[in-house]
Amino acid sequence: MTSDPIINPAESPPDEKAARIVDLAQRRADRAAAAQGLSAADAADAETVTPEPVALGGPVDPPERRPDLAELLDRRSGPVLPLWLTDRYQRRDMLRRAVNAAGYHVGTHLVLSPVYAGKVAWYAPKGAARLASRVLGWTSAEAGNWHLRQDAANRNDPKTWLELDRHRQRQTSWRWWVTSAGALATSTGGVVLASDITPWWVKGPVLAAGLVGLARYGRPLDKPILARTVVRPTYRKLTAELTRKGIMATGLVKRPEDIVFPAGVGEIRRDGPGYLAIVDLPDGVIAVDVVDERAKLAGGLRLPMDQVWPEVMPREHPSRLALWVADRPVSAMKQPPWPLLRGGQTDFFKPFVYGFDPRMRPVEYRMDERNSLFAGFPGSGKSLSGRVVLAGMALDPLVQFAGFDLAGRGDFDAFEPLCPDGLFGSGADEGTKQAAYRMLMWLLKECDVRGPRIKHYATQGMNSENKLNRAIASKDARLRPIVAWIDEVQELITDPEIGKSAAAAMTSIIKRGRALGIHLILMTQRIDKESLPKGVTSNIANRTCLAVPSHVETDLALGTGAYRQGARPTQFEVGVDSGWGVRVGYGPMTSVRAAYLDRAAVEKICARGVALRGGVTGPADLPAARDILDDLRVVWVADERGQHWEVLTARLADRFPDAYGSLTPDALSALVRGKKVECSRQVKVKGSNRSGLYLENLTKALAERDGAAG
Repeated sequence: MTSDPIINPAESPPDEKAARIVDLAQRRADRAAAAQGLSAADAADAETVTPEPVALGGPVDPPERRPDLAELLDRRSGPVLPLWLTDRYQRRDMLRRAVNAAGYHVGTHLVLSPVYAGKVAWYAPKGAARLASRVLGWTSAEAGNWHLRQDAANRNDPKTWLELDRHRQRQTSWRWWVTSAGALATSTGGVVLASDITPWWVKGPVLAAGLVGLARYGRPLDKPILARTVVRPTYRKLTAELTRKGIMATGLVKRPEDIVFPAGVGEIRRDGPGYLAIVDLPDGVIAVDVVDERAKLAGGLRLPMDQVWPEVMPREHPSRLALWVADRPVSAMKQPPWPLLRGGQTDFFKPFVYGFDPRMRPVEYRMDERNSLFAGFPGSGKSLSGRVVLAGMALDPLVQFAGFDLAGRGDFDAFEPLCPDGLFGSGADEGTKQAAYRMLMWLLKECDVRGPRIKHYATQGMNSENKLNRAIASKDARLRPIVAWIDEVQELITDPEIGKSAAAAMTSIIKRGRALGIHLILMTQRIDKESLPKGVTSNIANRTCLAVPSHVETDLALGTGAYRQGARPTQFEVGVDSGWGVRVGYGPMTSVRAAYLDRAAVEKICARGVALRGGVTGPADLPAARDILDDLRVVWVADERGQHWEVLTARLADRFPDAYGSLTPDALSALVRGKKVECSRQVKVKGSNRSGLYLENLTKALAERDGAAG
């Protein structure tokens, strides 16, 4: 039987013409090419070429090198000794803490001594009974194999029980001798202690120690005799994980692995009353950004803001951040006392302790070749900060004082005994401002006369430069350093009558006086361009900005760009953070709190200063009080109808150099307008029209003044 073969459709040969997709555009192009005698190239008619790589430049990375011997010797992992052993201020602070702690503990236990005596009287008999029971139990050796003997008795095994009891008796035989000897020694010691042979100063401590020992042996384990006088503060230990968590909370870093702890300096360690971590931030993130997000950083660490202190490291790259976390809020820490509070002297030409940073490290202040500015809102602690500087200078017997408190609150009255007559004032009246202006004129005169004198001594080899030093100041009393201050200086600068002249005088004193031993301290609560002219602030080295509301005041007080560099006095709260400020000008920019000196402490320091000076402050050659209208009439040429301010200013400076040596035309115009004299913008003199004054208006003003006085 035959049948046709079954063919599988899947195995049938494919038909090349069936279901073939033809590219019509390509076919038309092929026919057009064939009409021109050309043949179309198929897929096999192709040439494969491997392109050569394009050279973009040679290698630029430097080769790896091994550190030389000098680099290996300079490597340090950290200080050999802790800072409190190497730094005298921290060593003194550590000693103070130890003494205070010892005094606290001793005092607490003395107060609680009656309670301790009652506990000893209650627990000592119990301890004696317990001790006697333990000794008898040990002597009889009943507890040694009691469980084994009991087990033998339960099993009705007399042989084992007798063997165990004989073992107990062998132990008991020598233990009774030991117990008897101990009892005899104790009895003998008690008899000797109770006799008259033993002095009372031996009986008391031995008896007390014995009773305390018995009481401690008889008390329950959970009821100590002595009260706990140390309550360990709870704080959050700073770890790498917590540091990364806090920085990531600012939103500046996305991945925790991007926060790197640099080798050699990145180990988290104790630094004062807290922990310090140094980290490298990722590319594009700088330390100032983290400082600006301090609130978020503190929130990520779950700590109060004044417990978290991020800082820019000025001598490192901008992305290196120093994060210091205190054990507790800095506002709750007790500031160390001022080192000069109880004794000691200072030197105008050497630094002294001004205050303390958040880590409670001393921060120094320097006076020579510098001037000072303290700016902040009312209640921020300007007067407190300025008083610390003045108190330090009161302890240098060479320093002369001059100052005016234009607020009139009496914050600086303690320094009045250190000031010569006419160089101290306190009040918000016009008379005090005029006296402050005369002080500026006196300082200008000192700038004029000190330069040649210092140069004379410098040529004699007393200084390598034409600047005042202690040797020159000690030799010539006329060249002693001068520390002058003006509190609420904006009241003087914005005065419509003498403001411009006073600002010009301050600018000249600040520029010229620093090398001549004249240090001017300005304090203000109004921080704007009118109250702090650029000519005044731009030449002051020591600047401290206390609590202010925005970056504008920060840059005006500390200098343009200070806010971008990480200065954040805006984070201080008025009234709460009194005395805290950001200081620049001596050392790196830092947050510092002035040492706290109350009025009584300042008065005592000033009394020490007066004693160091022998009770004598010395007179001052002050310029006489002058009237600008009378002086203008003196220098006026008879046949002149009017005159320009420039000419009048030159005449006044030539005739009265002590009073008007630094006067400018604008300042003269302001002085005259302040006297209610009509001035003119167009005064024609010899064909030239400029602002000035007509004689008719000057004469009229003099007549009105004299008439009102008569």
